[in-house]
Amino acid sequence: MTAGTSYFGEIRRNGGSLAAASLGSGAGLMLMSYTTTIFGPYLVRTFGWSRSQFALIGLSMFSTLLALPFIGRLSDRLGVRRTALVGVLGIPACLTAYSFMDGSFAVYFLISCTILALGSFTSPVVYTRLVAADFDKARGLALTIVTIAPAVLGAIAAPLLTAVIDAWGWRAGYRALALLVLLCGLAAIALVPQGKREDAAHPLAHVPTARADYRAILHSPPFWMILAAMVLCTLQTPLHSSQMALMLTDNHLASGAVAGMISIYGVGTVIGRIGCGLALDRFSPPVVAAISMIPPALGYAWLAGPLDGVAGIGVAMFFVGFAVGAEGDLQSFLVARYFPLRIFSTTLSLVYCGVFAASALGALLLSVLLRHNDSFAPFLTVVACAIALGSLVFLLLPRGKTHEIEERSAVPPKLPALELQ
Repeated sequence: MTAGTSYFGEIRRNGGSLAAASLGSGAGLMLMSYTTTIFGPYLVRTFGWSRSQFALIGLSMFSTLLALPFIGRLSDRLGVRRTALVGVLGIPACLTAYSFMDGSFAVYFLISCTILALGSFTSPVVYTRLVAADFDKARGLALTIVTIAPAVLGAIAAPLLTAVIDAWGWRAGYRALALLVLLCGLAAIALVPQGKREDAAHPLAHVPTARADYRAILHSPPFWMILAAMVLCTLQTPLHSSQMALMLTDNHLASGAVAGMISIYGVGTVIGRIGCGLALDRFSPPVVAAISMIPPALGYAWLAGPLDGVAGIGVAMFFVGFAVGAEGDLQSFLVARYFPLRIFSTTLSLVYCGVFAASALGALLLSVLLRHNDSFAPFLTVVACAIALGSLVFLLLPRGKTHEIEERSAVPPKLPALELQ
């Protein structure tokens, strides 16, 4: 990248990387948040599962805690193409397995654990490495484009998938989704530019041990600030990963209206990411992060209240979309700001571990509250307060652009032409 590259020129210059990351992320793990939740009411009705039992599916998030650190390290060492291919093939296999279920909740839980673990190979931990490597001036906008892709595809796919399910059943819906993910994923792999020095460590590079890198990351104050804020802001994840349709149905909405609300939610996510991404390139990231969390906190507070008119729910769902919209940009942007590229995916994977742990904790809390109250309102109140608190934690981050962990050359000094950073 040349020093004279303009803001939008940087986007044009690295269009191949941006296209690969956008399509790969759009049809990867993050798309599942917008599509698999649609199957919830159909599965509960078909197999007779209770709502409190179904809420426990969020505990499958724990499977990612073992996978993500490995995936992050693998992405830093082997590059995006080879790492993402595992998820591109794994997600469709799991979706197809869903379509053959016979009613065992244990089987459903096992498949959910597997799809999250394999799907993490197509998560932003992997694909946003291309953006962190190639973008500086327009990094916020580039991350917006990448992280907006799942919301765009989700907003389009949700009503179409609902139509497929209503016409041919939920089993056909899972198989149609599997085909879509496979085709888009393979196209993304093909688009990843080959031979780019940023895509993986140089084979002659001297790379510090994983233990040394993890120790340095865990001793970095910005890491813990980012982690704490993201944990608080993502406690609500079970609502949009598996429970959103049930929550909306609880407000007396028909299946068509539920699909419409999920589309509104997707639109809110798109707008949240655009606003957050552009702001990150121009203003103080900690302040932008804090302000970005205000709309979702208000949205969940609204949903927790007694007002359940269609218009009010639509506005609340639009605000809720900001949570997913903003957090998708913030995690990658803040890690790229405070940590060197050499350990970008390694660091980001640890942040995502905290996010998925918070999601599992949220699922457990939701199950307990549903069992005792048979209402989503108490959980919605809890997450509204948690997001508001998380927004304040972002303000503790350093305002200057610094790497807390010193960037060490990954190549011996006698080979300066091969330096990665």
